[in-house]
Amino acid sequence: MKNQLFAALDWVPTFVDIAGGPKGDELKQQIEAGKYPGIVKTTLDGFDQRDYLEGKSEKSARDHFFYFSGATPSAVRYKNWKMYYTMSQPGPAGWLMPLIPFHFTLVQNIKRDPFEQNVGIDQKSAMSLGGALGAPATAMQYDWNMLPIGQRLWEAHLASYEKFPPLQAPESYNLSQVLEEVKKANASQASD
Repeated sequence: MKNQLFAALDWVPTFVDIAGGPKGDELKQQIEAGKYPGIVKTTLDGFDQRDYLEGKSEKSARDHFFYFSGATPSAVRYKNWKMYYTMSQPGPAGWLMPLIPFHFTLVQNIKRDPFEQNVGIDQKSAMSLGGALGAPATAMQYDWNMLPIGQRLWEAHLASYEKFPPLQAPESYNLSQVLEEVKKANASQASD
């Protein structure tokens, strides 16, 4: 049974490898050097998962994944652990409301809570206070140790934006983006 971390971002390097192209990390290196035909110089967030899919490796090539809410870094998953920095508000209307930044990073073992019911503001269990490694009594002891891992992963990821800036701004689904587009159109008409 395949239960290791795998992201949609991993399909590109995996399919390129299967099709006879660069293997492993070679595609990423070529793209970052600007040497892959037809692709601008940028970076690749995916991992070649061919060995994992074909059973040559029991472990996924990916051990972490970043979550964003629009342009806001929201959480990072490292192996079985997910560290939350901001979160949408509870309930269906939460996606319409402003994000909630946490003063302290929330940590959860998502193999033990795959539907993430015991993290954030809307707790679904009295046991949520113990995202425990062994028992609720020892949860905070172990969870604190995870914080530097999440911070280091984000630090490295965000630092990569200096060398490889995003190719496009994230979408905004509120009036601010519409107003910005109107301002751009007015500015271009005024210069004509």
